[in-house]
Amino acid sequence: MAEKKKNGKMMSYSGQSLVRCGNVLYLGDMNASHFAMMQIISVEKMDDLEVPQKVAVQLVANDPNLALKDKIVKRAMKDGLYNAMNIANVWLQQYTQS
Repeated sequence: MAEKKKNGKMMSYSGQSLVRCGNVLYLGDMNASHFAMMQIISVEKMDDLEVPQKVAVQLVANDPNLALKDKIVKRAMKDGLYNAMNIANVWLQQYTQS
């Protein structure tokens, strides 16, 4: 379940809503035509912090009529969470513009 920040607002990245559930992050509006899913594959321990190293990024079509394998429009493997979120944001902008 998504947690709200202390000020009552949801997390966002570049104007897109961001939800984390374990090692999976979802970027974008779940009611839009597409959303991005990012799965943290590996982390590196830095002091007492775990920093994501490898992140699998998928652009998913939000169409209930498609088979599960056909819903994945694009996929990539990125080094670092910042790079993964950037490519996911670019894809969302390309696919959700009207």
